[in-house]
Amino acid sequence: MKKITTLLLSSLVSASLLTAQDHHCGSHLYLQQLEKSNPGITDQVRSLSQKQHYKSRAGITYIPVVFHVVYNGSFQNINDDYLNAQIEQLNHCFLRTNSDTVNMRAVFQPIVGPAKIQFILDQIIRVPTVQQGFDAGGIDPFVYSDYVKSTANGGSSPIEPTKKLNIWVCDLKIDGSDGLIGYAYPPPGLPNWGGFGNTNPAIDGVVIDYLAVGGPAKQPLGFNLFGFRGKSLVHEVGHYLGLRHIWGDDGGACFGQFGFDDDGINDTPHQGDQSQFNCDKNINSCNEGANDKPDMVENYMDYSLESCQNSFTKGQVSLMEYVLENIRTTIKVPTSLIENDITSQIAIYPNPATNQINLSIGLPSYQQAHVTLSSVTGQLIHTHTLHGDMQYIIERNILPAGLYFIQLQIDNYTTISRKIILE
Repeated sequence: MKKITTLLLSSLVSASLLTAQDHHCGSHLYLQQLEKSNPGITDQVRSLSQKQHYKSRAGITYIPVVFHVVYNGSFQNINDDYLNAQIEQLNHCFLRTNSDTVNMRAVFQPIVGPAKIQFILDQIIRVPTVQQGFDAGGIDPFVYSDYVKSTANGGSSPIEPTKKLNIWVCDLKIDGSDGLIGYAYPPPGLPNWGGFGNTNPAIDGVVIDYLAVGGPAKQPLGFNLFGFRGKSLVHEVGHYLGLRHIWGDDGGACFGQFGFDDDGINDTPHQGDQSQFNCDKNINSCNEGANDKPDMVENYMDYSLESCQNSFTKGQVSLMEYVLENIRTTIKVPTSLIENDITSQIAIYPNPATNQINLSIGLPSYQQAHVTLSSVTGQLIHTHTLHGDMQYIIERNILPAGLYFIQLQIDNYTTISRKIILE
């Protein structure tokens, strides 16, 4: 049985082996390793999370995603259905249109909210490897697991990491065992970061175990054994965008106790330690006095069951949006490719296109959208009706290169028309 753990860049976690109910994140261990070559990075990650006055954005930011599926054997070579389901899961969770938000307790309802962040599948790269897993353990942690990010080392080198979110899907290990779910590179280039003023684009992005990838439309391979529902990657992308674990990775301390630290977000409740891979809504590990709240096991940045997680807080959302506005400023679809005014929530990308055309609709309340693709002579080539879907892909198939027109009519009152070039 494969036992899973996740390692996150902006949080501190142990890499112990997990039971079928556990899921850890390892970015903190990764952060510790980066600290050796970039002294001061840990303090700067904490400094980032302690900023409390963030700029709020009016429109949605669309992030292009490149999946690198690095596999040893056909079982690890998960098909496109898992990847598309994962993108859909990311979009629902960040925009907070996932159906399980109804499970959020009333005490937390005022502090949760949607992030104006959506994800578009840009490319899928498949690379067979002779590597028997990518191991994050050893004397130099993460040196060998980062081989997955290098074609020369049996992995797949990143694609435009300053412009796209690269996500590597592979068999992760730690010290020879299957005990790692994923890890993420922290936001680079923050003010006062000293020696860590710039990122290393060769390793920037997120790594995730192949068993954890998917969503409701195609549940991960680890759904039955480990309860994966595609939210491990939501957690890891949260780290990529600057979030820390909700309990602050301080080993169990509460406010006023020795070693206390928290996640630096004002509206997340103090939490003594990680949840124990359960959904215990009765636990209150830190008493904050007036306005005290229980542990927020529904938060994506905890270690609760994925079936329990359903939201980010508004403070966490503000930090992620701050990172996109001020640090990862080029990780987005160019604004010239996104429509204006009411349709600023719509992205049609890429243009020019090679293999497929992606449509992303960030309108949680729309009922129906009619999509048509026509040739320059007016011939109708493709038509489809969406019913609340947030992501749609038009495959090129055998269409010749040239100019095409795509039209999107939403709820019979908003029509978007765009020219698309197929190369």
